[in-house]
Amino acid sequence: MTKEQLLALNLSEEQCATIIEDYGKNYVSKAQFNEKNDAYKSAKKEIENLTNDIASLSKTNEANEALQSQIKELQDAAAKREADYVENIKNMKIDTAIAKEVLQAGAMNQSILTGLLDRSKITYDNDMITGIQEQIQSLKESDPYLFKQDSIKGVTPGEATPKTDNGLTKEQFKKLSYLDRVKLQESDPDLYEELSH
Repeated sequence: MTKEQLLALNLSEEQCATIIEDYGKNYVSKAQFNEKNDAYKSAKKEIENLTNDIASLSKTNEANEALQSQIKELQDAAAKREADYVENIKNMKIDTAIAKEVLQAGAMNQSILTGLLDRSKITYDNDMITGIQEQIQSLKESDPYLFKQDSIKGVTPGEATPKTDNGLTKEQFKKLSYLDRVKLQESDPDLYEELSH
C-alpha cells in the first residue's frame, strides 16, 4: 500500500511512516517481486535450454561414434579393395607372362602346358617375374612331346623312302618285331629315335 492509501485509512503520519519503513525491511514490493520472479523464470528457461543442449550434444556424440564406426568400416573396405586390386593386377601380369613364355616355347597345346606350371614357384617382384622359364625348360627335357619340334622328318609323297646309314627304311623298321626294335634301340638309339618318329 502507498502512503496515501494508508492515510485514507485514517492512520497518522507517524504510523504511515512506520508501516512504509517496515515495508522496506520485511516485505517485498510488487515491482521487486515481479523482477525476482522474472529473473527466476528466465533462469529456469536457461536451465531448460542448457539441459536440452546437453541432451542434443549427447545424441550428437553418439552419432559421432556411429559415424566414426562407419568411417572405419569404409576405410577398411577401401583398403581391402585396394589390396584385391593390387593382387588382381599382379595375377594378370603373371598370366600374361606365362602366356607369352608358353607361346614362345612352342607348346603343342598352350592350355595344357599352362596347367602343368606350378604357380607357387612363380614370383613377382618389382615387375620382374621369375620361375616360368625354368619350369618350361624342365618340361622340355622331361616331356618333349608337349612342344613343337624344330623340323618334321618324313617323306614327300611320291618320293622313295630314304634309307638310313645302315640301309634300314621306315617301312622296314615298321615291320621289325618288338625284340628287333629293342635291339636297335640299344645298339643305335639315334637311328631308333629317327625311325620311330
